[in-house]
Amino acid sequence: MSDPTGSAETPDWPEERGPHLPDAIARVPGPVWPFLALTVLAAFGRWQELSGLSLDSPIGVVSLIAGSVPPIVSPLLGVVLFARHPNAHRTMPSVAFGVVLFAVLTVVDRLREPILESIASLDPTFEATGPAYLGYGLVQALVSVFALTYLSIGLSDARRFEDSPGRRTVLLLLVAAAVGAPALSALLGFAWLSVQPLSSLVSVVSVLATNLAWAYLAWNAYRGWSAGEGPGTGWALAAGAGSGYLLIALLATMLSVFAWVSGASNSQPQLVYEVYLLLGAGLAGVWLALLAAFAVGLPAVEAEAGIADDPREVP
Repeated sequence: MSDPTGSAETPDWPEERGPHLPDAIARVPGPVWPFLALTVLAAFGRWQELSGLSLDSPIGVVSLIAGSVPPIVSPLLGVVLFARHPNAHRTMPSVAFGVVLFAVLTVVDRLREPILESIASLDPTFEATGPAYLGYGLVQALVSVFALTYLSIGLSDARRFEDSPGRRTVLLLLVAAAVGAPALSALLGFAWLSVQPLSSLVSVVSVLATNLAWAYLAWNAYRGWSAGEGPGTGWALAAGAGSGYLLIALLATMLSVFAWVSGASNSQPQLVYEVYLLLGAGLAGVWLALLAAFAVGLPAVEAEAGIADDPREVP
């Protein structure tokens, strides 16, 4: 119906919408979905692994739950990042590539057992210290190292303020912690160098590279936090995650030293084993802290920071 002027009347009711996805789903950025799917698959796979295990002690329960955190949190980092920054692949490409590698790490870790079992079934001479076993472990370490490195580079690129003075002591402590654990492990396993030289060398180099990558993350996050970058909580959590990983690595090595120096006893093996399980719970805390850092908005782009200039310049 139209009015005398010939213009069409506007109906008082909204027009019907055609077939469409629910608004809650449509609002989810596209890059989130692959990471979310991988998170669900990782959680389901872990559930299948745990469903057939017997939980006979509280420490064992804590260990199994803690062991489920890293493979689930790795792809979940991408979910949180792209949910807050849908264009992260453009605005912070290094960070985005880092979380992609973390998701790839979940796949690589998941495929380790079936791949090695397939190789063992085809090769009767397959050994746990053979080239395939060592090579796959090296691939896992390299993916982890590159993921941490790209993430650290991305955090450094996202910074807006200059470094604050007096941070060299922190850098030296991080490097010492990163190098100290594999160095002690190499000394304890010196006798194995003549028996399994390649295996020992690959193990030490992998641990050293991984520790240095976590130290690099902790260093860049600490620099951002000390310089007043936002969100401060996110930078602090990332720095705590990197430092926490190094602390756990040192404690695990010190536990090995204690077991080696004190010698075997009736109660010691069980005690050492339980402490190792508790360190696994601490490692889960490291991954949760890194996830929380992204959940609070790390790293903030300039528009989100709410300021264009260094606040320290305001009188």
